Amino acid sequence: MKEKKSLRKKVIKIGGVLLAAAILGFMIKELIQNWQDIRPYLVNAKFGVLAAAVGLYAIAFLATGYNWAYLLWRMDHRLEKRDYLHIHMVSALARYIPGGIWNIVGKAYLCTEKGVEKSATTASMILEYVFQILSSGLFLFFFLPVLMREFLTPILTGLFLVLAIVIIWLLPWAVRIGMQILGKVFREDLSKMQIKNRYIYQILLQYVGVWLFTGFGLIILVWAFEDISWIQGVYLMLSYPISWVAGFLSPSPNGMGVREGVLSLLLGERYSYELLLLITLTTRIWTILGEVLAFIGFEGYYILQKKR
Repeated sequence: MKEKKSLRKKVIKIGGVLLAAAILGFMIKELIQNWQDIRPYLVNAKFGVLAAAVGLYAIAFLATGYNWAYLLWRMDHRLEKRDYLHIHMVSALARYIPGGIWNIVGKAYLCTEKGVEKSATTASMILEYVFQILSSGLFLFFFLPVLMREFLTPILTGLFLVLAIVIIWLLPWAVRIGMQILGKVFREDLSKMQIKNRYIYQILLQYVGVWLFTGFGLIILVWAFEDISWIQGVYLMLSYPISWVAGFLSPSPNGMGVREGVLSLLLGERYSYELLLLITLTTRIWTILGEVLAFIGFEGYYILQKKR
């Protein structure tokens, strides 16, 4: 049985790498073939706006890390929130190491080294993934009426409103189900862990807020290449969380290729093909630069605070 599971994992990993390579390879090929049409966007790009977009993503990345730090701090007070955020920042960059588990391993190792309860660390990572998946999934539901706005009738609008209320009401139940599922994956029993509904809504609101801020950063990124309408901005803000969760749930390393492919599909109706290629390929560079900037900025602050 262990050999079969090991073989299955290897097949999934190899399949994920091949999938990422195929999607990215196609996009790069299209970029090269359409280079003459894409080049003007780069030549006329507002580089000050691009720098601002990277800065906005750096803030969003820090806010995401703070959300996890807050989750763990609520369960184990032996470290300050900034110490947990330091652990997040160090381990987060390990996502780019082949294997896809180093982010998790890094957090577990660094927390254990600091004396944090193993069960609290594992529970915080499970909750982090549950809240990230559910909060990003909410954007898919709210994207549907935007996609269907030309066909919306008063009855359909009312139906969406009723469904929205039901979904929001069921969110605490969905979080607890997600905890059980991921608890089995992490081999951690969370059945005795009690979370109040008010706390669930608070954390979900924090994650939704980070997604909205990330979407605003993406709007600024695209604006650096071309002026956009308000509906294009709405598409960007709603599309990125959906593409992120698709990449997260895919077998490709760090969602490579899948995230870009889904983003391309969701934005396809609103942008020229050349600009769409540029957007989908530059978003990955945008996030990497933002994470590096956030890491350098926060670690500099963290070192100064430790010396005081």
